[in-house]
Amino acid sequence: ASFHACRTDRPKEYPPDIKLSRSSQMAQEPTPAPPRTRDRYNHWTTVSIRYCDQDPLGHINNVAMAAYLEQARVGLVYPLLKSKGGPNFEIVIARLVIDYLNELHFPGNVEIGTRIARLGNKSFTLHHAVFMAGEEVCAATSEVTSVFFDVVKRESVMPTFALRAALEEFMQQQPA
Repeated sequence: ASFHACRTDRPKEYPPDIKLSRSSQMAQEPTPAPPRTRDRYNHWTTVSIRYCDQDPLGHINNVAMAAYLEQARVGLVYPLLKSKGGPNFEIVIARLVIDYLNELHFPGNVEIGTRIARLGNKSFTLHHAVFMAGEEVCAATSEVTSVFFDVVKRESVMPTFALRAALEEFMQQQPA
């Protein structure tokens, strides 16, 4: 059996009688860099820094940072995915970029702001900003593109209408 990266027997877009929001129509435009200020985010996740998250220099290591971002991503998306996505519906990461801006150290907590930067037909992009708890200086930013995925068919799919509506509503509530 050969692997086909692109199937042609599934719909490429929503039916013509479905009107997509402006955010969906703009999905092909490039996204700006993730904001570095707290006021641009409306979803927050706090994660405790563990002693083992440090590298030999005492900085928070890159694996720990990716785990912090995962916790923030799951905190926003997972409840919506499970309540509005359907039984075989998941997301897979297509791209993850982390820009390290300032040091983080043990002990303490990090606060990760999350916003939806782009909502496409079969994917979406999140922006994250990481701060030491109570501080205003951004320690890292991240851009994560995830693909809506059917775990049975093993292929990318469009989100359910209920999930798309919930994500669009979240986008409308976030600061400009």
